[in-house]
Amino acid sequence: MKKILAFSIMLIAFSAGAFAQSTDTEPTTASAVIVGPLALTKVSDMDFGTIAVTGTAGTVVLGTDNSRTAVGPALVPPAAGVAASFTVAGEASRTFTITLPANNTVSLISGANSMAANIFVHNAGANPALDVAGAAAFTVGATLSVAANQAAGSYTSANFPVTINYN
Repeated sequence: MKKILAFSIMLIAFSAGAFAQSTDTEPTTASAVIVGPLALTKVSDMDFGTIAVTGTAGTVVLGTDNSRTAVGPALVPPAAGVAASFTVAGEASRTFTITLPANNTVSLISGANSMAANIFVHNAGANPALDVAGAAAFTVGATLSVAANQAAGSYTSANFPVTINYN
């Protein structure tokens, strides 16, 4: 009986440690960074300039440097092209992304006639960033598809989106 009592006491002593729970508290903090608003301002609209059509379909590429290159249609001077231009204001030294229209979403229209603008590009580089004053600028070019014997007229698109977001 004494052995059973001794064994029971030892069993209780060892099992008490197995059921014991410990708690610990560690202080921590939370943080957040609030950046100022990001503002995009249009400086100029896109203008492909004056184009003379031929019997061949083709394209007019408007570069971000206002250059125009035609394959098919002829460019008429003195009307040069004008890339769309924008300024950006926001939190100094922050990077941002630029989202341009997808292909087949922008059409220039004159009455019942239209031409598609595609392959939108910007000159802000792969990782655009605001300078130490919180400013940046960029231009946007695109490629205009001109049909063979495209009808004469003054073609204009509806507003199309150029969007910026902080990274």
